[in-house]
Amino acid sequence: MVTLIPSAETLTTGSAVGGTAGLRGRQGAVGAIFRPFGDRGPPATPVRLVGVALVFVHGIGNRDGRAYANKVALRDALFQRFLLARGVPELAGSEIRNPLWGELGTAVGWSPATLPIDRNSERLGGDDPVVADLVAVADPGGSGMPLVQAARIDLHGAVDLLYSLLDLRGRDDAEIEELADQAVALADWCEHPDLDATTVDDDRELVELLVRRTAPVAVPAPGVEALGARRRMRVAAHAALIAAVDRYRRSNVGPPVRHAAAALRRLIGRPVSLLIGDVLVYLASRGSPERPGEVVSLVVRDLEEASREGPLIVVAHSMGGNIVYDVLSYFRPDLEVDTLVTVGTQVGFFEELGMFPARAGRPANVRRWINVVDRGDLLSYTAAPVLDGVIDYEFPTDALWAHGAYFRQPTFHARLAARVREARS
Repeated sequence: MVTLIPSAETLTTGSAVGGTAGLRGRQGAVGAIFRPFGDRGPPATPVRLVGVALVFVHGIGNRDGRAYANKVALRDALFQRFLLARGVPELAGSEIRNPLWGELGTAVGWSPATLPIDRNSERLGGDDPVVADLVAVADPGGSGMPLVQAARIDLHGAVDLLYSLLDLRGRDDAEIEELADQAVALADWCEHPDLDATTVDDDRELVELLVRRTAPVAVPAPGVEALGARRRMRVAAHAALIAAVDRYRRSNVGPPVRHAAAALRRLIGRPVSLLIGDVLVYLASRGSPERPGEVVSLVVRDLEEASREGPLIVVAHSMGGNIVYDVLSYFRPDLEVDTLVTVGTQVGFFEELGMFPARAGRPANVRRWINVVDRGDLLSYTAAPVLDGVIDYEFPTDALWAHGAYFRQPTFHARLAARVREARS
C-alpha cells in the first residue's frame, strides 16, 4: 500500500520530507519551511500557449446549487490570482472550465443513514455542526481560540484555517472577488509578517490585525497632500472574515468538553462514504473508448473544447484525478495536456489495485504531472512510486480536514503557483 515515501518532495520548499519533518507548523522551522517565493524569478522566456484554458475536475460530494456556485467562484478567483497570474503568467485571465460530473455520481441516501454517528445528541445552541466539528479537531484543548493557537505556531496555518471556516452563503460576486484579493495580500504578508502572534489572545483581534496589516495603501487624489500612508480596508472581506470567527463561536456553544475523536469521525465519515459510492458508480458506468459513459463524456467534452487551439492546464481533485487519469491514458490519449496537477487523489493507490485499463505511467500526452499529497488527508496518496514521470509534492498541513480544504487555502494556491512556475521554467 502506498504511503508517503521519505523522498517525496514538499510543496513548500522542495526539501525531502525528512528535512522538514513534514510539519508545516513546527516551532523553529517556519523560516526553513516557508521560504519567500521571489527567490526563483520568473520562467525564462515563457512560451505563449495559444488558446489554453484551465480545466478543473472536482472530487467527491459536489452537487449543483448556490453553495456549489459560490465555492467555484472563490476557487476560480484564487486560481486567477495565483496559479494563472503567477504560475502560468502568459495565461493570466484565461477561461476556467469546471465540468460538474457530481450530478451523475452516486446519490447516497439519508446523508447516509448507515454512517455510525450520533445524529440525535443535544446541542445547546450552534448553527453549523460541521464547523463545530472542525474547530473541535483543530482546537482539541478547548481554548476557544483556534486561530490564535494556530498563529502562535505558524501564521500561514492560521490564515488557511480562517479561510477554511468561511461561510460563502449569500456572498455576491464582488464580495468573493474581494476575499480573493485579501487572500493574496495575506499570503504575501505571511512571508514577511510584522506581527508577534504571541501577543494576541483573541481570534477576533487577530483577524482585525491581519486585515489592517494587509490593507492596501490608499492613493491620494491629484493635488491632495497625503500626510503619511493611509490604508483602505477591504470592507466586504473584513466583514466575511470576522463573520467566520463569529460562526464557529456560535457553533461551538454547547457542553464544555467536545470529543475530538467523534468530531473527526463526523468530518471524515461523509467524504469516505461519498468516495466509495462515487468510485463504485464510476467503475460500473465508465464505458469504453467506443462508448464512454456519461461522466467520461462530460469531462471529455470540456477538455476537448478547451484544447482546440493548444494544450491544457488541468487541475483535478480527489476522485476527479482518477477520472482525468482514466480519460488521458485510456479514453482519449490524443488530448494533449501541458501540465496536470492532481491534488488529494487516489490515482497511485488505484493503480496498485489495477483499477485502470491503461497502465503506462505518465501518459505520453501529458507533458508534466505534479501530484500533491497531505499527510493529514486520509484520501490522499502518492503516485510516483508506481507511475513513472510523476513528481509527488507534499503540502504538509497535517490537518485532519485537509481533503476538503486545499482550494480554499491561500498558502496552498501560492505554493502551487510557485511549483508550477518552477516546473515550466
